[in-house]
Amino acid sequence: MEYGVFSIEVHQTLKELKKLHNKKQIPILVTGKTGSGKEVIAKYIQYEVDHNEGPYIAINCSNVNKEIFEAELFGYNKGAFTGANNEGKKGYIELAENGTLFLDEITEIERDVQVKLLRVLQEREYYRLGCDKKYKVKCRIIGATNRDIRELVKKGEFREDLFYRLNIVELNVPGLKDRKDEIIPLLGWFIKNLNKQFGKNINFVEAKVLKLFYYYDWPGNIRELKNLITQVMIFIESDTIKFEHLQIKDKLDRLHTEQMSTTVKMDSYSKENIIEKLLENSFNVEEFTLDIVRAALKKFEGNKTKAAKYLGLKREQLYNRFKLV
Repeated sequence: MEYGVFSIEVHQTLKELKKLHNKKQIPILVTGKTGSGKEVIAKYIQYEVDHNEGPYIAINCSNVNKEIFEAELFGYNKGAFTGANNEGKKGYIELAENGTLFLDEITEIERDVQVKLLRVLQEREYYRLGCDKKYKVKCRIIGATNRDIRELVKKGEFREDLFYRLNIVELNVPGLKDRKDEIIPLLGWFIKNLNKQFGKNINFVEAKVLKLFYYYDWPGNIRELKNLITQVMIFIESDTIKFEHLQIKDKLDRLHTEQMSTTVKMDSYSKENIIEKLLENSFNVEEFTLDIVRAALKKFEGNKTKAAKYLGLKREQLYNRFKLV
């Protein structure tokens, strides 16, 4: 598992989490920047703290349709609402029985559902939609967010009572720039796994690359590092990742960006923008006009009629005004 490459400080925190073994009723809140490894922590709790035999269910709360989130979370019985499955459906909580329910971006849950989630955490029970039967919660619930949850509580965007119930145990995962000693081990771990995935045999990394990786800030955190290594390893055939491979990847990215943004760039070439750009420095109007005529002729392979029409001129004007033709 990826948690094997965490720093000593993080490992000490993970070691403390083992005290929660056999205490599934205690929820856990994991905070940190996007891509910093919050889900890795959740999986650590699933497999190393709880030693769960049940499933690990991960839900990104920002990706679930808000209209049906409650039904997806708690499940529902036949006929609970229009369009409901005729046989009913188990919710995420039930599906995670004897395992872990990881609610990523938990701050995106609507406030009316937050009230019901609070009951789940307090009473360890819930109701399916359209059902009077109580169901017991038999999983560990872990919430995660990359937002400032305390600020959201102050603004009234996240329920204070739910925050305090969820925040019994909080683990903040720092960004990768604050965990420099993990960068090289993570790099090695990713290369090892990607070698298997891509059938590669990359065993070395050039010192210049290691230095660059160490001093780079990694705003996308672990996810950015993994994505970069994945993209680089797709294109190289040698046994060593070199600095030139990063440059090739950068060129490919820039080429793709230029191709995708062509339409946007063309839209910005209005007459007003061109005139404004031209007037930034002095220039010879007559010579500039001749350059445009030459370019038009080149565009139409010397066909004066087509070039004149393209420029909004008569063919005779090219002969009379512009002596080069």
